[in-house]
Amino acid sequence: MFDLSHRAALVTGGTGNIGPTVIRALLEQSAHVAAVVRDPKKGEALRSTLGPFVGGADDPRLIVIPADPGDRAAMDHAVETVLRAWGRLDIVANLVGGYAASDAATADLAAYRASWDQKVATVVTATAACLRPMRARAYGRVVSVASFAALKAERSAAGYAMANAALVRWTESLAEETKREGITANTVLPRIIDTPENRAAMPKGEPSRWASAAEIAAVVVFLASDEASGVTGAAIPVVART
Repeated sequence: MFDLSHRAALVTGGTGNIGPTVIRALLEQSAHVAAVVRDPKKGEALRSTLGPFVGGADDPRLIVIPADPGDRAAMDHAVETVLRAWGRLDIVANLVGGYAASDAATADLAAYRASWDQKVATVVTATAACLRPMRARAYGRVVSVASFAALKAERSAAGYAMANAALVRWTESLAEETKREGITANTVLPRIIDTPENRAAMPKGEPSRWASAAEIAAVVVFLASDEASGVTGAAIPVVART
């Protein structure tokens, strides 16, 4: 579909609900992928599911880097690892996510900060580390998966909605700052994703109407491609059939 054979991508949240699908989709388009993971065992388990896509010793297509996306020093080291392996870094896909309920009326600042640290701090930190080589080559794709809650909050989701809305606004600012440098920055906004956790949490839901990981991955891959050069500062809903 898209030729990413000349591109190197760094992916955070690669062992989460949509991470493996996004990584596989990038590899299927011939990208080289570095998966930044907090848990090395999960990273190696991910590698084992990808078979020939991981490449060989002479041309590794996938490398797993243990690091915390919210730690700038760790992310700088991860970027250097990518540059040593492939000599370039073209794409960062920020997939770290998670949901925690918090009420607006109770003003639970600790819960709000936890959502901020999980969703905003990781993206800002990882992206900042990746921008240096992107700017040096005048090319880059920054793709972050947020949530439709950034556009329309629901009850008991105050901190979650606030963090995702902040990520969208930050991405818009980044897009404006880098739009003349060959770098694009966009967010993808799924509503409900068909995951085992969501099926368990919403037993009366209709998973056939929810967005699949593959549908989200397809949008991420497009935004990571050369063909998406004219798209920046966008927040793209992926609400499937809801």
